[in-house]
Amino acid sequence: MVKNNNRKRVLILGGYSVLGTHIARLLSADPNLQLTIAGRDKLRAEFCASKLPGPAESLHLDWDATDLPAQLKALSPDLLIHCAGPFCSEPDYQVARACIESRTPYLDIANARRFVCDFRRLSAEANAAGIPMISGAGLCPALSSAVLKEIRRELPLIHTVNIAVAPANDNELAPAAPIGEPFPQLQDGLWRETFTGNRLRRISLAHPVGKRWLFDADVPDLELCVQWIPELRSVWFATGVESRITQIGSALCAHLMQMNFPTPGRGLSLNLARYRARTNGHSGILIRAEGKDTRDAPAGIQWQMLGLNGQGPWMAAAPAAVMARKLLHKGSEFIGASACWQLLDLEEILAELTPYPIVTATERLEL
Repeated sequence: MVKNNNRKRVLILGGYSVLGTHIARLLSADPNLQLTIAGRDKLRAEFCASKLPGPAESLHLDWDATDLPAQLKALSPDLLIHCAGPFCSEPDYQVARACIESRTPYLDIANARRFVCDFRRLSAEANAAGIPMISGAGLCPALSSAVLKEIRRELPLIHTVNIAVAPANDNELAPAAPIGEPFPQLQDGLWRETFTGNRLRRISLAHPVGKRWLFDADVPDLELCVQWIPELRSVWFATGVESRITQIGSALCAHLMQMNFPTPGRGLSLNLARYRARTNGHSGILIRAEGKDTRDAPAGIQWQMLGLNGQGPWMAAAPAAVMARKLLHKGSEFIGASACWQLLDLEEILAELTPYPIVTATERLEL
């Protein structure tokens, strides 16, 4: 990594992934930043770096290398952004621990529930190293919590939260939980078990996204919402890609696996995930909260964000870019390790998305 003392150095691990590429493009517009695209595939890293509008380097870097702490110490980046998922399979925060050992500020885009919710276990070590470490700077929980923070200004009492993420056919925007994986969810005041692929239902988003088949999936919000909203009775999360064949087939596989069918069910679900139908490429996120307003009257608020014509990944990349800038310029305010829960304002994220075909709408619901 060639050092330019006038620029902050940002190393994006997995920077040639879908979200890594979008984050890199957002940050590369800043002349005060020097980017390095890193990962196992040096050729893909080189190609990604060459396509960025600003100057960028490429680097071969393996996240599970035994000498990763030494490599990071030698590179001495001002921030490492970890985009090399899936995070649910990373053993014991290997990259984050390498950052602690090398005293490298850390940010990731994880949406795996246990990875993000348990990240605070590293806080004592991060404090001792004097570095900020933030997990989950993507759609969930970074963007979703920013929206809920805004909603709570009008609904000081919230008893139900529904979150739906509807990517086009890009699985990188969907939660990382495997099909059929069980998880607890707060329903009517009680923790009940569901599983990824359960409760297949149609949800309507604004035009042109329209109706989508979605099902239950696990995200950090299912736990973090309960910690933040003590009066909460129910919190739901659903996701589903645009292709009905993929979505309904995945739900079928999940139910077969719950009935202890043999492993071909999992293989079938993986094959369905590779299926790509001809679709319009529109993505959306819907967040609905119900409770009582400032007059103590029953009310609800529904917020939507749509990414049109294949531009959905910007919705997940923008929170990471905003959080990265905060860590680079105000890192001392975030020393320790925490989830990216309500660390951002919705206004900041929307400002990052201004150049792109992303639209939002808020609707007040009378209950």
